[in-house]
Amino acid sequence: MYSFINEKRPEFRCCERRPETGDGCEERREDVDMHLPNKFAALSLAVTDATLAGDDDLAPTAVAALITAANNPPASIGEIAAIVGLTHSATVRLVDRPETGGLLHRRRRVGREVLVEITAAGRRRADGLQDRRLAVSAGFLAGLSAEERDFLGRLVDRMLRDHAARGYDRRRLCRMCARLHCNCCLEMDLTPTENASPDESVTREEA
Repeated sequence: MYSFINEKRPEFRCCERRPETGDGCEERREDVDMHLPNKFAALSLAVTDATLAGDDDLAPTAVAALITAANNPPASIGEIAAIVGLTHSATVRLVDRPETGGLLHRRRRVGREVLVEITAAGRRRADGLQDRRLAVSAGFLAGLSAEERDFLGRLVDRMLRDHAARGYDRRRLCRMCARLHCNCCLEMDLTPTENASPDESVTREEA
């Protein structure tokens, strides 16, 4: 049986054209330029997946709502909607499941807004999710030296600042953060921006 394992495959330098496609170095450079964004997105997804592992009874938006209520007690439905990225009506439905599970409690109205309070069980659940998120992230960083971690930290600070400066709602950026460890926006206050990006506007209906 013929085996490809030891077959030596042709190597092509950057400026050579691949015979099967005729593509030159310009397109290959573009392919390489997208490798880092792809890896960055994969790493982000791996952290999210590991954070939510074992909490299949709560959707990611419900987890964000739970942590929002923990970070901002008591939180109004409107506040949760803005941070999670859902419409007001969708957020009302979103709160139903954690409330049924004893994690959240609708407390009272202030004007036209209903306040949502986290229960003791809900706070334990939120703390566990945040601890797991930090542990997973720390695991990815464990293989880096102190100098590499410091350098990466400075790069991440710059990316977060640039992201917030473009007008994105900083509360959404930090919706999963443990407040004790959150300095994502550094000296920036976590208030909604007036020129919020259309991509971050509260328009989604699904809960």
